[in-house]
Formats: sequence, structure tokens, C-alpha cells
Amino acid sequence: MILVVGATGVVGREVVAQLLEAGEDVRALVRDREAALSPQVKVVQGDLGDRESLAAALSGVGKVFLLTTGGPETPLHDANLATTAADAGVEHIVKLSIIGAEYGFSDLVSTWHLAGERTLRQIAARPGGPAWTFLRPGEFMSNARLWAGQIKAQGKVFWANTAPPVAVVDPRDVAALAVTVLTTPGHDGKTYRFGGPEALTVAERVGKIAAALGKPIELVDVPVAALLDAVKKAGRQPLVVETTLGNLGREEFRIQARKVLPVFAEVAGRQPRTFDDWLAAHLDIFR
Repeated sequence: MILVVGATGVVGREVVAQLLEAGEDVRALVRDREAALSPQVKVVQGDLGDRESLAAALSGVGKVFLLTTGGPETPLHDANLATTAADAGVEHIVKLSIIGAEYGFSDLVSTWHLAGERTLRQIAARPGGPAWTFLRPGEFMSNARLWAGQIKAQGKVFWANTAPPVAVVDPRDVAALAVTVLTTPGHDGKTYRFGGPEALTVAERVGKIAAALGKPIELVDVPVAALLDAVKKAGRQPLVVETTLGNLGREEFRIQARKVLPVFAEVAGRQPRTFDDWLAAHLDIFR
């Protein structure tokens, strides 16, 4: 049995779907029992802040895919999951982390995930502790969804720090790597820093969307503060946007984020999807 924590998110849903496709027995930990998931999935209600609910969710589980939200509770939630998993006899935890944990970046999200990783390492070192694997992807291609409303309403994209190229990664590939690690041997105690197959600037990504739609899209470079204010007013969670844009202003991050790495192909056994592949599957959101 594999427990998926974070099963209703962009990556978590793909992990569930791909595990089911691989013939695995899947259980999903959700806060809302009415979450729309495949009827093949065993849904359990619980919270990473509630160890009693975690104990019930982890009963009979052999492996866990752990996706925490990236908030300040991340280290505590990772500790709760890992400690309870050790008590339940779980063999392996695969944590979705972040690029910043690879290079020790000082932004909040990176430090929270790195603290969570350290906790998992410590618990794994105890007798009977579960093995761990950390996945450290870069920016997701799906962040382009944030431009959809602007494109449809004004034919424009307002964004900040648009010049640095980034090897953005398809969330389906993030899930594919997680499923590979969960279902094949040889990944205990390893960290996988990976990304997509090409480094693209925001202008290049917007250009691809424009070409696919067959209409021009103007890219407007705005200050980070103004963009974050707009994100907040739109009712969106600005933390991930703030982390991405803030890091793109740092030279070390720009150097690391543009790297096209062989890791995904080496582990998953195929090349990662391109931005064009992602766009072809999601073009309707920009129409």
C-alpha cells in the first residue's frame, strides 16, 4: 500500500493517477473526505498536524509520497509524518522538496523544506526508521497558468524578473519521477535535483503560448512588489510566486535554475517533456 499525502494538488493527482496506472494499491490522505479522486483510491481523512489521524492513515502502509504545502508548518508536518510512519513500520518516504534545498538558498520556502529533509534523515537514522528519497525539482511549467487571466482579458502578461532562463519542468514528470522511486529499488538515501529539457525565459514561454494561440501577446515587465500585490488582490497564495521571483533576482539561483540536467532521464528512463508538450495539453486554459 502506498499513501499519497497531498493527493489533490497538481503533482499529487498525477502521482495517484500514475500509481494506479502502474497497478499499485493507493491510499490518499485528504482534509476533505469529499475530495474528487478516482474510486480506485482509498481515501482517508486526516491532517499532518494531527498525529492521531496520521496513525490511522499509515496503518498497513509500506511507502509514502509526502507533499507538504511549503508553509511555515512544513518542518513540523514532515516530523509528524516521519515519526508516525516509523511507529507504523513504513519502509520508505519520498518527499517532494525544492531546488533551494539542493543549494542551501535562504528564502523561507527552501529553508522550511530543508528543515523537513533534515528531520526525515534524523528519524531514518533511528532503528527501524523509514528510508528516504528527496525530489528537488525547479520551477514548474504549470506556473504559466498564472498568466491565463491576463492573456484572455488583455492579451498581455505582466510578470517580473523575466530575463533569466529557467529549465522549467512538467508536473507530470515530477510525478513520474516520484512513481519511479516509489515502485523500483535503488533509491534509498538519494536526492534527485532535476528539471526540464530546455532553459526558457518568460519571453520565450509567452512566445510559445502566443504562437499556439495564433495571436500576439505583449509581455510587460513589472516590479516584483507590484506583481505580488496583484497576486494578493486576485486571492492567490503569493508565497510560491514571491519565492520564485525573489530567487530569480539572485545570481546563484539564476545559474542553477538554467541548468539542463540528465537526472530525470537517468532515473525515469526517458527524456522529460518539453514546454511545448505541456502547452499542447493545457492550451485551453489560455483561450
